[in-house]
Amino acid sequence: MNRVLAEQVKMIFKRALIHYAKVLEKLQEDKELDFSNDLFLQDIQNNVNKINGIVDGVDSPDDGQSILDKNRKLLCCALQNYIDDLDKMKDLIKSKLQNSEPALSSFTFTNVDEEIALAKRIQTSSCIVHGF
Repeated sequence: MNRVLAEQVKMIFKRALIHYAKVLEKLQEDKELDFSNDLFLQDIQNNVNKINGIVDGVDSPDDGQSILDKNRKLLCCALQNYIDDLDKMKDLIKSKLQNSEPALSSFTFTNVDEEIALAKRIQTSSCIVHGF
């Protein structure tokens, strides 16, 4: 794998993991969920801590690839969630723009579309071909 591609893979996985950690942290704060048993909160926090450790390790010059390999299932799940959430947010924004007066339907998502395309390419090469 060339160096530029390797850096892109790390960048996308880090963004996906950071996004996933934020989703879990929001879950901890969700008022609709009654965590009468602290075990749930502990499990969520343990997962956040694990994710943060992986994020820190991805940039390790010695162990970055090893960390990706050891945590591929989690990384691939986080990446799928990241792609899905980018698509959902894009659709939500489009809907709001189309419902505005006047409708602003010609809005483009250049950066988001590039991120989604890159994430899907990485998903294919790093997840799907490995059975995830």
